[in-house]
Amino acid sequence: MAKWADLQVRVLASLAMAAFYGSVVYAGHMWVAIFVVLMQFAIYREVVSLGYVAARDGRIPMYRVLAYHYYATAFVLMYGKSVLAHFDDQGRPWMEAPVAQYCLKHTTFIGFVMYCLGFMGFVLSLKPGQYALQFSYFARTHVALILVVLQSNFMILNVKHGLFWFVMPSVLVIINDSAAYVFGRAFGRHSLTSLSPKKTWEGFIGGAGLTMVVAFYLGGVLARYPYFACPKPEFTDCSWTCRLTECDAPGVVFQTVAHQLILPGLSTMTFSYAPVQLHAIALGAFASLIAPFGGLFASGVKRQFAVKDFGSLVPGHGGVTDRVDCQLLMAVFTYVYIINFVATVTPDVGKLLSLVGDLSLSEQKELITELVTLLVRRGVSRTAVVALVSGADPEQVADRRGLSCPPV
Repeated sequence: MAKWADLQVRVLASLAMAAFYGSVVYAGHMWVAIFVVLMQFAIYREVVSLGYVAARDGRIPMYRVLAYHYYATAFVLMYGKSVLAHFDDQGRPWMEAPVAQYCLKHTTFIGFVMYCLGFMGFVLSLKPGQYALQFSYFARTHVALILVVLQSNFMILNVKHGLFWFVMPSVLVIINDSAAYVFGRAFGRHSLTSLSPKKTWEGFIGGAGLTMVVAFYLGGVLARYPYFACPKPEFTDCSWTCRLTECDAPGVVFQTVAHQLILPGLSTMTFSYAPVQLHAIALGAFASLIAPFGGLFASGVKRQFAVKDFGSLVPGHGGVTDRVDCQLLMAVFTYVYIINFVATVTPDVGKLLSLVGDLSLSEQKELITELVTLLVRRGVSRTAVVALVSGADPEQVADRRGLSCPPV
């Protein structure tokens, strides 16, 4: 009876999480980004709390204060610019205040000052006889910032490319986890790793195959809806609500193409698919072959601290970290995959565009001016630069101005 009761709790909690996840996605890009930030804080809190037992008896002074100070510093450096630029573009009156404008222009300096204060506080808190323990937790906090805050930020960058790149990776991880469990229970004989004895090679391989098949067909379904396919580089039109994104052409990878397959001795077979379905298979491969090791890494952490779960927020499932331990690495791969194999610009330009999206409108205009100056300094004529920015033919631009167009 106890096992049946636990199963009921687990199933009901899973349904509640699925409903909440669907509601957030339906609310739009901005609310998905806010959800990611809240989830990020919850994960960091659970990871930091693992070390609080050792700090509670006073061996590590200011442990929690410094841990959350470092998180606040990372938050300012990661999101301060984009949040202030968002309100500045909306014309909020309070953004005209000198203090707000100073924070907008000097976010990185403010973040650096915050880090220096935290660093000084840590040095002043060092106690004789506890140096090794304190330095280990200092390093562990910084690793948590990289593994949690930095990796989860890639989820937001993926959202800006389109909700497809947030929904597809996260769903594939869930599907693979469930499929691996089913195959493992049905056919599992050989343990995958001692970190998690219940995981088997049979479940690992079976889950991978099913995940990639589901990825292909699920990618085709999501590709039909502009709501998932359309990008949203900025949230300037968002306040409490955000308009559902629509676009005339979501992108070449989301448009269906037809191919003919000629089989020897048989009739020609025509089939249609969207190129993004092939990208979905690549995501499915990573979700089933690499991302699970993020969960195994988390299992190793729990074994080190001798705990069953990272937290107890979700009944029957543990903490937030227990549910998204594979999602963080998956988010990084998705972003790297997008800028390398999906985006129409080169990878380095794609990375810069992610940063440009965090600038305010006035700063983006300033950036264009500086780029024009840089191109002219490198020998590109102003006529060619104007044509490049406007997308017109350089010869036509020169003719309209009564100029000859020198070679570039």
